[in-house]
Amino acid sequence: MRFNRKGTTKIKFIPTIASTALLPTRAEITAGTDYTGQINAIDGWSLANSPIDTPDMDSTFVAKIGGDDAAADSSLTFYEDKTLDDIESDLAKGTVGYVAIFSKGDIAAAKGLDVFPVTVVSNSKAYTTDNEAAKITVQFTITARPAFNQTVPAEGVDEVQTVTVTGTPTGGTYTLTFSGQTTAGIVYNATSSQVQSALEALSNIAPGDVVCAGGPHPGTAVTVTFGGAYDGADVPQMTASAASLTGGTTPAVAVTTTTPGG
Repeated sequence: MRFNRKGTTKIKFIPTIASTALLPTRAEITAGTDYTGQINAIDGWSLANSPIDTPDMDSTFVAKIGGDDAAADSSLTFYEDKTLDDIESDLAKGTVGYVAIFSKGDIAAAKGLDVFPVTVVSNSKAYTTDNEAAKITVQFTITARPAFNQTVPAEGVDEVQTVTVTGTPTGGTYTLTFSGQTTAGIVYNATSSQVQSALEALSNIAPGDVVCAGGPHPGTAVTVTFGGAYDGADVPQMTASAASLTGGTTPAVAVTTTTPGG
């Protein structure tokens, strides 16, 4: 079925891809930036081969063999925003990453994902008196062999961790630690919203990165579902400290991963 690239093809810049095969995870795609709606023109983004002549004395026909592959000079031209400078800042000269072109759309299991390892070599505004919108052209060098026609990864599973308070404490607080950051004290009978607020106060968890449900403690566990910046990612398991809980019988706090992310 024929289609129009406009409205279908998506172009994203992905800062990091761990796979040596250049197949990004859904979490890595989510961490990138979708520039599709800001792009005015596309140039390059292909490979060309330089065949080698192999004449011989047995024939007047000059046969050829495949030679070196080289990437075309590649650029993206963006509309310049009147107030924001995201193109100028996020794609400044020297920026390293990956341009991912979803030729058939960012649809799970679709083919047509082309990934280009790149370095930004210039970021230049176009100045003109013509009757047209302001534009910025970003030129890239393709730094390694691209990966073509890969399968778009499916949406990742959001990780769910469960916080359980045991020993029936009657007072005090506990803390949760996530990736080296520790919450302020969380009351022994905290509701899910109180646990969520404590986590969102951490420097590495923003509002929307976690959703807590269940509770209140100590009778009912609280679940923590990771999303936002951690959408579809395998995140480190939190740890807990029950040192400040009081009353009850040997009060403790346990964190378990009930649904692994990724």
